[in-house]
Amino acid sequence: MSYVLGVIGHSNAGKTTLIEHIIAELKKENKLIGAIKHDAHDFEIDHKGKDTYRLKSAGASCVAISSQNKWALIQDVDKEKALKEILSFFDYCDYVFVEGYKLEDIPKIEVYRSEFSYTPLVQSGIENVILVVTDEPQRHFGVPTRHIDDYKGIVEFIKHHEHVSKMKK
Repeated sequence: MSYVLGVIGHSNAGKTTLIEHIIAELKKENKLIGAIKHDAHDFEIDHKGKDTYRLKSAGASCVAISSQNKWALIQDVDKEKALKEILSFFDYCDYVFVEGYKLEDIPKIEVYRSEFSYTPLVQSGIENVILVVTDEPQRHFGVPTRHIDDYKGIVEFIKHHEHVSKMKK
């Protein structure tokens, strides 16, 4: 079972950067970390000319590539896979950070930057936001805040917060 925590925010707010730093801090404690990135657009992870691309282009509905160090799966789907189904691949991890999926019923950290003029998601009806990570920590968000560069403080909050859920697979 893994602790699952969402990281949400507007485009270019720094979600991926925050997750990178959180992972680095938790790796110091030898934690196994998973990460899931939600993409609202169509994406490609395969490159033209590579064998897997050629097999997929030939009509395969599912292509996997495997080596002694890693594996990847490219699969056509009729509809987006549910987060819970994707999480089943991460059951060996101590923590799984989910970027996006702002409507999922998981605890979330919102990344909010003052340079963008928008209403924070936590104040827009997005539920389960337990922390706002921001460059303006004096602003009132209705939930605890940490400065966007306080990675150690953010990790301590995550490790000790009662709402960081242990997901059952």
